[in-house]
Amino acid sequence: MIGSIIFIVLSMLLCVAFCFLRAQKATGFSLTLKILSSIAFIFAGILALRVIGFSTIGILILVGLICGLAGDILLDLKIMYPEHNNAYFYSGTASFAVGHAFYFTAVVLYIININTMMLAWAIPVALVLAGLATLAIMLSSKKMNMEFGSVKWAVISYSIILTFMFFFSVFVAIYSPIFWIFAGGMLIFLLSDLVLSMQYFGGKSQKIFIYINHILYYLAQNMFALFILLGL
Repeated sequence: MIGSIIFIVLSMLLCVAFCFLRAQKATGFSLTLKILSSIAFIFAGILALRVIGFSTIGILILVGLICGLAGDILLDLKIMYPEHNNAYFYSGTASFAVGHAFYFTAVVLYIININTMMLAWAIPVALVLAGLATLAIMLSSKKMNMEFGSVKWAVISYSIILTFMFFFSVFVAIYSPIFWIFAGGMLIFLLSDLVLSMQYFGGKSQKIFIYINHILYYLAQNMFALFILLGL
């Protein structure tokens, strides 16, 4: 248990160090720190599995964390190599979407052990709420002068996936209070991506946004790793 906590703390410390360098300039070294920060939350998940046992749910969450590592690298390459901006954006977003698919599968298996009938209403209701939330996000983005350009539909699709996971996780947490760790992580993940959208599409280049975006994101992923340890 102590090992997982140590790696969670290490992940956040490396995240802050990365933000400090990344706020100056995107370099190979700053990317290395970002990768190390992600590897740290993956190790936190692995050590958590060693403590509680290698369950299917835990492994699925761990794979989701690994997909986050891939997405991290690809989105930072987007900044380092702007001539391939869209290619890295699509591939990075796809990596995170695949990660959420693993998280979704883990959540479904988790709730089956608690209340199977809940899936009959939770999934469709979460989808409707996700559609409404995405519509609200897209409408508000116009007032914030955010331009999505050729990646608009990718942004919409990913927004539906992310907001769906948030609402679905909240419904599960209502039945299982320990799951609020995971649901809270999903909320923070959502907030992180909203800040990231302001950076990518709203021209928000202030250094503070780099800190907010990444600290929220790494906090979210570390909460997923913590859930493996405490919630399974």
